[in-house]
This record gives sequence, C-alpha cells and structure tokens, in this order.
Amino acid sequence: MGTVAVVMALAAPAWAQMVDPSCKGVAVEWPADLKAWGLAAVPVTAASTPAGAPALTPGTPARVTLAAKEGVTLAVTPPKPAGEKTYAGTVAFTVPAAGPYRIAIDGGAWVDVVADGKSLDSTSHKHGPNCSGIHKVVDFGLAAGSYQLQFSNSPAATITVLVVPPQG
Repeated sequence: MGTVAVVMALAAPAWAQMVDPSCKGVAVEWPADLKAWGLAAVPVTAASTPAGAPALTPGTPARVTLAAKEGVTLAVTPPKPAGEKTYAGTVAFTVPAAGPYRIAIDGGAWVDVVADGKSLDSTSHKHGPNCSGIHKVVDFGLAAGSYQLQFSNSPAATITVLVVPPQG
C-alpha cells in the first residue's frame, strides 16, 4: 500500500473501504457539516437490546460493531425484512437543542431513529459526497431529548456512523 493510501486510511477510515477505482487520488469536497467524518472514529459496540445502548456523541464519528441479527432485539421492527446474513444493533444519542440532525453511515444498513418506542419519519435521504466513503445520509427534524439509533439489515458487522448536529 502506498504512502498516500496509508495517510488517507488514517485520516478518513471510510476511505480504506471504498471500492470505486475512479476515486483513486480524488480529493473529496466536504460540505461543512460532514467534515468531522474525516476524524478518527471512536470504537463502540452496539447493544443487542434497546436497554443499555451505548451513547454516541453528535459530531464525533463512531465505528460501531453490530451483532448477528439472530441475537438482536430492536425497539422497532424495520419495514424491510432482514437478509440471510445481516447484522443489527442499537446505540443512543442525546439532542441538546431542537433542530435538523443528520445520520451519515458508510454502509447499506437500514437506519431508524427511535423515540418513545416509535420510529421517527426522516425528512430526506441522499448519498454522501462522491468518493467520501459515506454511503448515505438520512435527515431528521429532532426535538431536544434522548434517542435510540438502531441499525438493521447491515451486510457488514461494523459500520461507521456520524450523528451530525445542526450547523450554524
């Protein structure tokens, strides 16, 4: 592996997972709200039940280890049935003030933000910036409070996630 590839893998963990050869040597144009994606991700092990979910810090990327779906109980059943060999888990986060929050992930997992035992409706879905390693970004309008973030139907046992607080 060349020096540039090693530096990029350390600077942005998701970079090392890219499979698109057209991204080799391409500089990512980061929107202000997603620049934290390039920081070192904090390792976290997701809970296999809604109780005791570890807390993520908005604005800090986390590398979340999920469990095989058979050993996980989620607070809300996702609308999409789980595939044969998929992974799931739950983490938590706290919103200090109401506003638009984004959930950015590097894989194809299903994402639900859960409050009071109910999945909240997202306000939009989109892909991350080209060549960033961000697979998708899901937006939610959230009130101040505590939330669970559940992942399901992930083809990978680990997923990088960034809870993006409102900008401004």
